[in-house]
Amino acid sequence: MKFNPTGTLNVAIDASDIRDGDLVRCKNMRIDQQGQAKTRDGSAKLNSSAINTAMWWLEEMAGSRYAFSGTDIYEDESSIDAAVTSAQWAAMQYNAFNDTTKTIFALNGTDRKRITSGAVNEWGLAAPGTAPTLTAGGGTGLTGQYNAKYTYVRKVSSSIVAESNPSDAADNAAVLDNQSLAVAVTQPTDTQVTHIRVYRTLAGGSLYYLDSEVAASTTITYGYSESFESDDAYIAGTGFKFTIEDTTNGTENTYTWEELFADRDDEDTSGSGSGGGSGSLIDPDNLGDGDELP
Repeated sequence: MKFNPTGTLNVAIDASDIRDGDLVRCKNMRIDQQGQAKTRDGSAKLNSSAINTAMWWLEEMAGSRYAFSGTDIYEDESSIDAAVTSAQWAAMQYNAFNDTTKTIFALNGTDRKRITSGAVNEWGLAAPGTAPTLTAGGGTGLTGQYNAKYTYVRKVSSSIVAESNPSDAADNAAVLDNQSLAVAVTQPTDTQVTHIRVYRTLAGGSLYYLDSEVAASTTITYGYSESFESDDAYIAGTGFKFTIEDTTNGTENTYTWEELFADRDDEDTSGSGSGGGSGSLIDPDNLGDGDELP
């Protein structure tokens, strides 16, 4: 039987009766239904303009398609980062520790990106580039020489997912005489940072203990309003903090509650800063209340 594309095709015919050239015109046919041959559905544009550079990698997550092409990363054909290196990418989907959201982790030998819906971030957090500034606060309770460092933190709900290395210590330690310690920090430019953690020494000490945690959007210098909150016996927690004079918040108008806990048995609060006993230095990625930094 000679197949005429304007007619019908008898799919039950003996294959030996089909001659060369009978099915030449069938390259645009869809034959995925039993007993039927139909013209293919054709194609349609997903976007008004196609990606016109070489595509290194495609990854699909949660119904969206992520393309790594040239110097761009695209989400459903819309660029969400236009400043990456044009190189061969590799990617995988993964839930980071303490994170309940699946994320694309991608790298190309130069760039390392963590990608969620509509956002491209670095894998980790860069340490603060500016040391804190220390002054005497408006409270009482601390006597001696103190220094401080701070870190940037990313939290998911109440869980810490990432914490940066600490900043440098303040250039000038604060010498206090029955005063509180006010710590001014630099706000992060990385939008994935949610909190800032402040670490300070004991009087005359050289180890840095977790003192408090504040939301990254809090642009204030703060001290303690009660002497017992600033005492070395209550080195950790979020204290009754009040603002020192600043253009954003005015004066003494921001308070939060503190969870108090006494010094651990392995801490030295004598003022020597030797950190006697079995205390040890702790990786900043695994810090908790009362943990220490070198």
